[in-house]
Amino acid sequence: MNLLLENVDFKRDFASLKNISLNPERHTVADAHTHCIQVAKKMEILAKLNQLSDEQTSMMVMLAYSHDIGKTRGNAQPLASVELLLAYGVTNGLMLDYVKYHDINLPWYIAHCKGESPGDKAWRKLDSKVDMVLLCLFMIADRVDCPGGWQENEALMWFLKEADRRELLSKQLITSF
Repeated sequence: MNLLLENVDFKRDFASLKNISLNPERHTVADAHTHCIQVAKKMEILAKLNQLSDEQTSMMVMLAYSHDIGKTRGNAQPLASVELLLAYGVTNGLMLDYVKYHDINLPWYIAHCKGESPGDKAWRKLDSKVDMVLLCLFMIADRVDCPGGWQENEALMWFLKEADRRELLSKQLITSF
């Protein structure tokens, strides 16, 4: 998986994330490149705190670097990043699933606010695709540059509470020292 960082096309596209401005109402950093680097650093800290294996840590850090790569093509949807990762030769289905679902908390939260909360079937499907602890830790890392901190992100907080309420987390998340 670390080969992704050596892929010439990925390196070019990752560097171009410097030109992708982020909404200052949602991010405290100016560009997507800086965001991804900060997410990777936060993910390394969370991985250590939560005693993730080396393999899990490596995958989550690669996720941090690659999760927003689709923005280089003008598309912020996670599937755009999945398509590019496939083009770079990423074949790890689990990694691709984490990219695909890394932002699922926002549309699910919006649906919840409209009285259309995702049902048990949707939650079971998600739980069958990814490790919910890893997904939730990544979602926390991905909000490293959230104004006021990750705990101020309503969609994320709803998702974490709902995953816990549904007993989908195999252990308690450690989020600070």
